[in-house]
Amino acid sequence: MKYPKATGKLLLYVSLITVLTIVSCQSPNPQPILRSVKYDIPHGSIPIASIGRAQVNQLISFFNETNTRIDINYLRKIALIYIEEAAIEGINSDVAFCQMVHETNYLRFDGDVKMWQNNFGGIGATGNGEPGESFPSVEIGIRAHIQHLKAYANAQPLHKKLVDPRFYRVRRARAPYVEYLTGLWATDPQYGLKLKQKLREMEKYL
Repeated sequence: MKYPKATGKLLLYVSLITVLTIVSCQSPNPQPILRSVKYDIPHGSIPIASIGRAQVNQLISFFNETNTRIDINYLRKIALIYIEEAAIEGINSDVAFCQMVHETNYLRFDGDVKMWQNNFGGIGATGNGEPGESFPSVEIGIRAHIQHLKAYANAQPLHKKLVDPRFYRVRRARAPYVEYLTGLWATDPQYGLKLKQKLREMEKYL
């Protein structure tokens, strides 16, 4: 049967869309459906692979409640990069930002890790004076932090070039929820609870 020229093009287009849809559905690594979550629900689990809700100014307000002695341009740059890098990898930027706050003591860097290292997640800093990894820039340091979180959160492939030197040391998808990071990211038995407390504190700014 012959079709008018325009109809033939339409059928070809529909057929192509059908094939692409089938291929997408059969992908060995289907992308998870992300959702946003509230942080002040008692006993609620917080998935690391979810949608962050805070905007740059809200992250800054949350941060400044505890530490106002920080270069605002430096802080704004960090907040923006966390939001952007986390969105690319499907990681909750609020979770990552709160973990950064915890690991650096609100960017005071008064522990083993120093500011010049750009190691915002304390990657490789195991205590007893061990400073952990160092990164060439703020952006790369935050990207490594997001990638390390993703290693724990799920088994999805990275969208950016690997910069986390400890990515493959992690057993993938071992900690899909914030509280599961206890004993894995840090030995502190209250680690996950402390991160969730910071997220609850952030909730009032959202």
